[in-house]
Amino acid sequence: MHMTIRRLFKTALWIVAALVLLPVLGFAALFATREPPDGPRVPAGTGITGVEAGGAYAWIVRTATGVVLVDAGLDAEGKAILAELSAQRLGPRDVRAVLLTHGHPDHYAAAHRFAAATVVVGADDVAMVRGDTTHYAPFGRLMGSLLPLPPGPRALTPVRGGESLVFDGTTFTAIALPGHTPGSTAWLARRTLFTGDSLMRKGDGVTTVSWIFSEDAPRNRAALRGLEGLDFDSVADGHAGLVKDAKAKLRRYLATLETH
Repeated sequence: MHMTIRRLFKTALWIVAALVLLPVLGFAALFATREPPDGPRVPAGTGITGVEAGGAYAWIVRTATGVVLVDAGLDAEGKAILAELSAQRLGPRDVRAVLLTHGHPDHYAAAHRFAAATVVVGADDVAMVRGDTTHYAPFGRLMGSLLPLPPGPRALTPVRGGESLVFDGTTFTAIALPGHTPGSTAWLARRTLFTGDSLMRKGDGVTTVSWIFSEDAPRNRAALRGLEGLDFDSVADGHAGLVKDAKAKLRRYLATLETH
């Protein structure tokens, strides 16, 4: 009887230790590998501005009479996004679409604030935006079990990659990049590739995020080969900011993968 109680006590201690240590280790990995972001507001040229919206960038793309958002940050109130819209003499109803790069909450949280917008996400991430954490990375599964998820938008339009969507005169092409999440999607517009967490700035180059934050890191890296045939100059990612001369930097990164 005493041995059983002792074993149960040890098991409970291991569970408590895991619950305490894993978030600590996850945050340590995040800050050890994270590239310092470009700042709270990132002018990216050709009518594109990035705003830091709760630890992740939301990219605001001007269209003929309004804007399209690529991602919507972790702040469910969308304060930074609304402030930038106001500075451009626009409001929530001027957002024509919210194009999500993937279904993690730090990229969709404020999408529900823009009721007039079409919200688009990779088909395999629709359930994730609805609250399913099955396909979260190890760190995400833990945090998803400890913290409440922000509300998702009521209506979602799924894409699978290859679609060209036109909003208010501006064309955005969906590029499937599965791996970070099953439905991760990059968006190409005005020679800028919006990559979310599937391709990130690192120093003077680009990289992918650590395996602890991706469901399938090898699949993510393999999917990047599909970007070689695209015509883009810059990458606007989800956390570091803007990458210029991005096509050459992508080629260099892919070359390093061939040597490993």
